Amino acid sequence: MAGMGLEVLARIKTVSDMTTAFRSEERCRHLLEQMVWPRGRLCPVCGYRESTALRGRDCGGTRRPGLYQCANPECRHQFTVTTRTPLHATKLPLRIWLTAMWLILQSDKGISSIRLAEMLGVSQPTAWRIGHAIRLMLAREHQFGGIVETDEFYIGGALRKDRDSPKPGRGRKGQPRTTKRLALCVVERPHEMSPGAAAGSARARLIEDRSAKAIGGALAENLDLGSHLMSDEWGVFSAIGHNFAAHDAVGHDRQDFVRGMVHVNSAEGFSDRVRRTVVGVFHHISPAHADLYFNEIGFRWSQRTVAGQAIRQTRKGRTKVQTLWDRIPTALQLPAAFQSIVGRQLRRTRQGSIIIKCHVAAFGL
Repeated sequence: MAGMGLEVLARIKTVSDMTTAFRSEERCRHLLEQMVWPRGRLCPVCGYRESTALRGRDCGGTRRPGLYQCANPECRHQFTVTTRTPLHATKLPLRIWLTAMWLILQSDKGISSIRLAEMLGVSQPTAWRIGHAIRLMLAREHQFGGIVETDEFYIGGALRKDRDSPKPGRGRKGQPRTTKRLALCVVERPHEMSPGAAAGSARARLIEDRSAKAIGGALAENLDLGSHLMSDEWGVFSAIGHNFAAHDAVGHDRQDFVRGMVHVNSAEGFSDRVRRTVVGVFHHISPAHADLYFNEIGFRWSQRTVAGQAIRQTRKGRTKVQTLWDRIPTALQLPAAFQSIVGRQLRRTRQGSIIIKCHVAAFGL
C-alpha cells in the first residue's frame, strides 16, 4: 500500500471509479499523505523533514494509524497528515473528505450543503462545515503577474419586505435597505496560448468601501507592481493605475469594449460566474463567508488548459478568434487542492458556525 502512487487518480473517471479508489480508510490515508507531502513528510510545527513512523494499531501497535514523530530534538511533535490543516482533529473518515472534495470539484458550479449532505450521508450542518473547510483548502496567496484584468461587482440584494417598516417617501425616509456588498475580482490572463497551457488564476474578495485606498491596497497586495493592469474607466482605477508597469482602460459608456488586447472580458466573465453560482446553487451567501465561496470559484476557474483556437463569427458578421478550453480531470485537481493546506485551520464554534484560526484565504487575509 505504501508504494501506491498518485497514478491511481488518473484512473478515476466516474463515480464508480471514485468509490473504488476511496473504498478504505487506509488507502485514503496513504493517498492523502502523498498529495500533502509530495516530497516527503514535513513536520507541520517546525518544518523539519525527518520523522519517525510510530507503530499503529494496524501494525500491532497501540498508536493510531498514520502517526509520526518529528526527529528534531527541539520539537519532537507528534503529527498526522491532517495536523494543522482544515481536517485537523476531524472525526469523519478520510474517505468522506476525499469524496466530498471530488464531488465539489466535479460540479461545474459547486454543490449546496443540502445536496452534499444527501450524497455523503451526513447532516446538513456537517456538510456545510465540510464545504467551508474545502473552500479554505482551495485558497491561493501567490501574486498575479503579466496581464491582469480587474473589475468590481456586487453581491446581495434587497432585504425582504417588512410590512411594519415605513413606506418610501421623500429623500431617504423609508428608503428600502439593501444587502449589496462591493466585491473586487482580479483575473490573470494565460501567459501563453499554446495547446496544453494553463489558464490564468482568478481571485475575488469583498471590499469595505469604494475608496481608492481600499481598492488600491487590495490590488497592491495581490498584483506584482510589474503587472500590466486592464480595467474600465472607473475613476478609482484611473487614480491607482500609475502604480503598475502599465495601465489600459476601456470605456463602456462610450461603447468601447475591446481595442485589440485591451479589454476586461475575462474579469467580467469571472464576476458573472460568481453571480450565477450564488444565485443558481447557494441562492444566498453570508458576507462573513463570501471570500471562502470566492476561493472555490477561483480555483475552479484556474483548473483549465488551452485546447486550441477556432474562428467564430459574431452576430454582426465579424470574425474573431476564440480560445477553446479543456477542463483538467477532477481527480487530477486533487493534488493541487491539497498542496498548500498546512497552516490553515478551521474550528467550530458553540453556535455551530466556524472560525478560521490561521486565516490565509484569498488576498492574504
